[in-house]
Amino acid sequence: MSAVTDLAARLYDPAQQFWGESELVAYLIESLRTWNAMTSFWRKEMIFPTVAGDWWYDIPSQVNSIRPYTVLDNDLLTQIEYHLLEPPTTGYPLIWTGSNQFVLDDILGALQRRRDETLSTTGCTVTRSLVGAAQATRTQLPDTIIDIRRVTWLPAFTFTNTTLRSSDDFAEESFDYGYTTTSQAPPSTYRQTTQPPLSFDVDTVPPVAGQYEILSVSAGGVLNTTNPSLLGIPDDWTWVIKWGALGDLLNRDSLSRDALRAGYCKQRYMEGLGLLFDAAAILALRIQNLPVAIDAVRNGDDFDANWQSVAAGPPLQCYSAGLNLIGLSPAPSNGPFSVTASVVENAPIPASAGDPIQLSRDDYDVVLDYAQHLASFKMGGAEFLATVPLYQGFLKRASLYNSKLSQLGQFQKPIYEMAQLEQERNPVYSTETPRAS
Repeated sequence: MSAVTDLAARLYDPAQQFWGESELVAYLIESLRTWNAMTSFWRKEMIFPTVAGDWWYDIPSQVNSIRPYTVLDNDLLTQIEYHLLEPPTTGYPLIWTGSNQFVLDDILGALQRRRDETLSTTGCTVTRSLVGAAQATRTQLPDTIIDIRRVTWLPAFTFTNTTLRSSDDFAEESFDYGYTTTSQAPPSTYRQTTQPPLSFDVDTVPPVAGQYEILSVSAGGVLNTTNPSLLGIPDDWTWVIKWGALGDLLNRDSLSRDALRAGYCKQRYMEGLGLLFDAAAILALRIQNLPVAIDAVRNGDDFDANWQSVAAGPPLQCYSAGLNLIGLSPAPSNGPFSVTASVVENAPIPASAGDPIQLSRDDYDVVLDYAQHLASFKMGGAEFLATVPLYQGFLKRASLYNSKLSQLGQFQKPIYEMAQLEQERNPVYSTETPRAS
């Protein structure tokens, strides 16, 4: 018996009249992804080649990546429509055919806001970009950049690449008085404390043309009804955005208001942000089948200063940022070298109805429980609340699996915490500040 049939039977809808097959499949997919997000259940190796002279590698973008970003805004839009008892929109341009409680722009706007907040709060996806390094102290940035995580000056000639230290005006005045009158020289620090938003200043004017390499947390594009958009966060965590958007939609002073379910959605959203902030991604790395240590980019800058300026050669060190980006030091010379990365892969989604679900038999029931809980959301009220224990059982089973995972080796904890080391060494928020409202 298939999982879809099992789920329909649990919902006492074997004929799939109230919950259609595509809707049940969506809930099963979300349940599998949530299970993987909370347990790092599916782990696997992926292999990709280096490119001569390239330090940075985006894991989701590698050919045959097992952590690609594939979830579209329309995928979440359809799930939200199921939850709200609205007919799913299909094909582009999208046309709303549902009730007057909602409109497409409201739903897409809620998804966009919560997507950008998720990116900002968790720093899960780090973007590398290049901007011109004009021979001036101030550089303006695109309005898509939310947070600068790192700045490196890449001169066009003569000088070597230099990673700039984050500073502020008080420090510059105290320890480098007169820096504003210094003649042109390679910059060593950048500042944002008193500068206008979306800009930074360097301590000295660069003596030659070049570029600034920016590692940043950046907003996604504008969601619209004419073209689908990738959400830009790991597939197994896209449910976080969905709950945040649903919370917005159900908390408005309008026909759509549902305080009970809005409160539930906000709780799930906040829970998801916290879990994503602590998520695992890259667990181990080998180059030419030799183990390579993984560390935070900030540690590389502190203890392997200007590692981006050393001569190219066989990479000996890996530095990670976010859940997607790694830097290799030194930059690979001619090769290519083969990189084998052990990662938490995306939850394997069956391609067709007859394909098996790659899940332990003892965990199948709780994944089905959670799918039943998701399917019950659209009933609302007491009927939905009655299924909350199913979700609580799902959480307990995930916690039990994590305790099992922690006993697989002596150093499992640091391996799975490696993805958060950059956040720890280069924090965005103070520890006293909530990560989201």
